[in-house]
Amino acid sequence: MTPSVSAEKSPEKEFIENDRPMHDAYMEYLELCETFQGKRLKKLIRKVDSRIVFPLIMCYLLSYIDRSNVANAKLFGALSDLHMTGQQWNTALSVFFVSYAVMAPVSNMALNKVGARFWVPLLLMLVAVVQICAGVQSSYGGWVAFRFLLGVVEAGIYPGCSVILSTWYSPEEVHTRMAFFYSASSCSGAFSGLLAYAIGGSLDHTWGYRGWRFIYVIEAVATFCMGVIAFFVVIDHPENAGRWISDDERRYLSLRSQFSRGKGTGVSEDSGFSWSAAWESCKSPHVWVLTLIHLLLVTPTYGLSFSLPTMINNLGFSAAKAQAMTAPPYVFACLVCVVSGILADRYQKRMPIICLPSIMSLAGFIIIMVTVRYPNLTGVTLLGIFLAAGGLYPVSPTLNAWISQNQAGASKRAVSIGIVFMGSCLSGLIGSNIYLPDEDPTYPTGFGISIAFIAVGGWACPVLYWLWLKRLNAKRATISEEEIRATYTEEELVQMGDKSPLFRFQT
Repeated sequence: MTPSVSAEKSPEKEFIENDRPMHDAYMEYLELCETFQGKRLKKLIRKVDSRIVFPLIMCYLLSYIDRSNVANAKLFGALSDLHMTGQQWNTALSVFFVSYAVMAPVSNMALNKVGARFWVPLLLMLVAVVQICAGVQSSYGGWVAFRFLLGVVEAGIYPGCSVILSTWYSPEEVHTRMAFFYSASSCSGAFSGLLAYAIGGSLDHTWGYRGWRFIYVIEAVATFCMGVIAFFVVIDHPENAGRWISDDERRYLSLRSQFSRGKGTGVSEDSGFSWSAAWESCKSPHVWVLTLIHLLLVTPTYGLSFSLPTMINNLGFSAAKAQAMTAPPYVFACLVCVVSGILADRYQKRMPIICLPSIMSLAGFIIIMVTVRYPNLTGVTLLGIFLAAGGLYPVSPTLNAWISQNQAGASKRAVSIGIVFMGSCLSGLIGSNIYLPDEDPTYPTGFGISIAFIAVGGWACPVLYWLWLKRLNAKRATISEEEIRATYTEEELVQMGDKSPLFRFQT
């Protein structure tokens, strides 16, 4: 993962003199930028990658496996054990996303106050406890209650990890890291299927219990252990890093987090928690546009994730083999996700990384819808599943990178990431109810809604938003920096955040 450093080689050295501490910090940042470039910067970023990205990947991988196991549980006897109908099952899926959506921005506000280093590991351990409790339930009511609690405790893990990444990495680097991080979700789709095949297939009916209970409990124990480890390996800010980085490296990374989004203007970020900044996030049209896109594009993702084992089972494979067959599409989705992130950072473009993969997923869903009713076209249907999964998974890291770069200020960015993530949570509420059991195996409602949502969320909304951002940037470019600095003080520019006329939106 090689970062782009061109934006940091020659920041503008003009800076007003009426705020000496900020001026001195920026001058120090400029000097350190001269030191940390080329091979030395690449070596530092590789060191950060190994210490920061991998623990976050493991945290999200295990939490996502616990969440996605619900599809595997259905094939290994959960429906009959819990005495539930197909509609009750979909209702239980929906309950999770209600609490998940509500708690995402709230959890990120708590994270901003207490610190991600404590908050993320705690949430991961609570996820494991709730999963174990869910695995021993025997009634519909108990299952629904623990699905609701799972949404409460899991809601903060993904947006919390995204905040950590946006703190450690510059705008030229963060999308690639978010793509690697989010690839854990597609990997979890592969791992959960393989683990379910291994655990559920070998332990089904052991001691009189169905395989889904072993899947839940065994994987939750692994998640709890990772939560304990995370207290020691998750680092939320360069200032809190240990002796694995030098004092100069720590200072450079801290100042870069403060100044890099100023695009060489010398304007720093407001790093403290602020209720007013959180409220500004709630009012920002950028947040709600990207939340809508997230909702539209992740709805087909969840629908596919919840229904994929059943779809493959309907193609003629046994329940156990269907679990294993879900792995290859997720591996392909992981590769597409990572490549998309690398390209986005290299060319500093976000809109194409949504629109181009959407073509792939649109083609995939059309292929599935046309061929799934024909048993002799199994290979073609599997091709459609590959394309659909591969085109959908780059969406979330792209939107998280986009909103993290277009919202200035730590509090505002944290809450904004939580709200945009809320869109994906609400999409789970829809996606869990569009593949209707009585429409199996053709699922006209599920496929139809997925295709419509991809067309609107993958093309219409991103293109219109891109045009609006281009217009805003062009309007701000008509005002000279000298005129702006003559009109506003440095403190006012910091408080304005992304409303500052010096701020430029990423497209």
